[in-house]
Amino acid sequence: MPLTTTTPQGKGRRHARARQEGVVLMMALIVLVALTLAGLALTRSVYTSNVIAGNLAFQQAATHSADTGIETAVAWLESNNGQATSLTALPCEGGSVLDCDQKERGYRAIREDPTADQSWGNFWKDNIEKDNQAMDLPVDPKTGNQVSYVIQRMCTKSGSSQSLSNNCTTSPVDAAGTCAGGSSCLSGKENLAATSQVYFRITVRVIGPRNTQSFVQSIVAL
Repeated sequence: MPLTTTTPQGKGRRHARARQEGVVLMMALIVLVALTLAGLALTRSVYTSNVIAGNLAFQQAATHSADTGIETAVAWLESNNGQATSLTALPCEGGSVLDCDQKERGYRAIREDPTADQSWGNFWKDNIEKDNQAMDLPVDPKTGNQVSYVIQRMCTKSGSSQSLSNNCTTSPVDAAGTCAGGSSCLSGKENLAATSQVYFRITVRVIGPRNTQSFVQSIVAL
């Protein structure tokens, strides 16, 4: 008689179930890797956003700290404007203390500008910082910001700003009944007399945490 072999049905079902469990495990591993990568990407995105937000906060704090430098410089200018002698400045020959440089106070009697291809950061480093022209204020213990400023009189050379040989940037001069100083004759109003004032440029640099660097400028007329 021919011999026949039979395979128990239970054993075949066990092999099929084992193959199915292997596929499910592979899919679970793939999903787990995808979730891990997504979690890492989300974490990196949140970290980057926090760094950017922190940098913006430091930058804003540095800009606010620059107000201290501007106010200090303006106060020094006002106390020394038109003075032949001063407790906070050295005397200048035959004129006001503002007619010559006062490097110890961060003051220059002449105007200096960056070149066309030079940033203010490089100009400060190569000119102002190199020649010790800036006035450094104490470091703010709350923010850690270091404020420095330099005052430049908007003139081409030292000496009296009233000298005809000295080219200074000044405010317009009005004389009553004229159209001088940029006033309008068509307005139907009588323009008022005004005294010419010399312009001073205050440049403030603030260095803070995370290599924060901010420049703020202000123009005042005295």
